Amino acid sequence: LLGLLPGLLAQPASASSELTGKKVVVLGGSGFVGQRICEQLVSKGASVVSLSRSGSPAQGAAWTAKVQWERGDVLTADLASILQGAEAAVSAIGAIGSSDDARGNGATNEAAAAAAAKAGVKQFVLLSASQDVAAAGVDGIFGGYVEGKKRAEAAVSASFPGSNLILQPSFIYGGEEFSATPPRVAAWYGEKIEGLLGSGLVRGVAGLSPAALRLALSPPLSVEDVAAAAVAGAAGLAKGVLPNHDAIVNAGKQ
Repeated sequence: LLGLLPGLLAQPASASSELTGKKVVVLGGSGFVGQRICEQLVSKGASVVSLSRSGSPAQGAAWTAKVQWERGDVLTADLASILQGAEAAVSAIGAIGSSDDARGNGATNEAAAAAAAKAGVKQFVLLSASQDVAAAGVDGIFGGYVEGKKRAEAAVSASFPGSNLILQPSFIYGGEEFSATPPRVAAWYGEKIEGLLGSGLVRGVAGLSPAALRLALSPPLSVEDVAAAAVAGAAGLAKGVLPNHDAIVNAGKQ
């Protein structure tokens, strides 16, 4: 019986147990999703470093004092120094409607993945976008965005085979404000839409629909759920591609 005690007493791995005291670098950490990722990493006991062009958030909550906020562009910053000793890197970098979406989504993440691999980072998490965005045939409007996301995913997969997590959400909601670029709705509204589009009837229709309609009918994800999945990836508890709402929500429960 005594020999069985270690197994009986052993606890399943959790993000907290895997990340306590570990350095995690969040690229784009001062953004909408990036801030939630940083906040949740701090709550898990990680030592968090954020790199973004804006530096620290304008108005910081208490947890922001526990993050090392670095200001700079991924393509020009000293990534080797920033990534040194990091257990994981999370890229919440993204651009839509900019002058060069291909660069903002592609080149930046290519550089980040290469630098992280060179620095010996063990896990890399990428916030990408639903495959239905490309399949919906919006290249004429968002061609640079689609191209950039594809390049980013390819770079992360090549640099971190077997130790990457790629999130492919459709729409992300949260906060108190509505936004056109990127498309975003407030939390109270998003929760209602998520419940409606997550119903069995709507899911059935979406499953039989072409990509454009399927994308429109995809349940949106709360920013907290996306952040939780990213944290699970940083802890090595979730890997591979999470292509839809349910996969991302379930990953975040680990």
